[in-house]
Amino acid sequence: MEINRSDISQTFIDLFIGTLKFTDDEFELLLSHMKLELIPRKGFYLKAGNISKQKAYINKGCTRTFTVDEKEREHIMSFSFEDWWIADFESYYTQQPARQYIQAMEDCELLCISKCDLDKLEEQIPTLRFFFQEKKQKMIFATLNNLREVKSLTPEERYLNLIKKHPQIFQRIPQQYIAAYLDIEPQSLSRLRSRLSKK
Repeated sequence: MEINRSDISQTFIDLFIGTLKFTDDEFELLLSHMKLELIPRKGFYLKAGNISKQKAYINKGCTRTFTVDEKEREHIMSFSFEDWWIADFESYYTQQPARQYIQAMEDCELLCISKCDLDKLEEQIPTLRFFFQEKKQKMIFATLNNLREVKSLTPEERYLNLIKKHPQIFQRIPQQYIAAYLDIEPQSLSRLRSRLSKK
């Protein structure tokens, strides 16, 4: 589905026109290579085994990224919200089959651009290349920080960090998925929230 300016969030416009100083022509060129993809709640943007051939900007909605082990247990890696870019980035950069699933937690509007088109645009608009290089670096740091949290923090500490970063998460993500992300049972999360609310 083609994208018009009326379809996209002001945050997206401000990022490229305001922060990155794109000209109107550069911005329209970017939009001409993007398409609007609508993913219903519980629908999948990507499934393990498929190749992640594009990046997507979350215009509206939120997603969860997870893996499934050999015992069919799900392991939630992250939640993503408006103004985030999503893909299985290992698959995207290597063009090998993805090992992660990305599922909509709400009805989602995604602004998608293929790797092929983005590679060409980064040659035409160097600012775009620098932007995504910086995004890649931040993603690496975020992944390392998440690993550090998993290895060194208690579920309570991880819970407090999560609600500090995403105060509205319980209004948008079902508690069972938040518990899975924290690697605790939903009942344990309920008790944890109850105890902390009394402090």
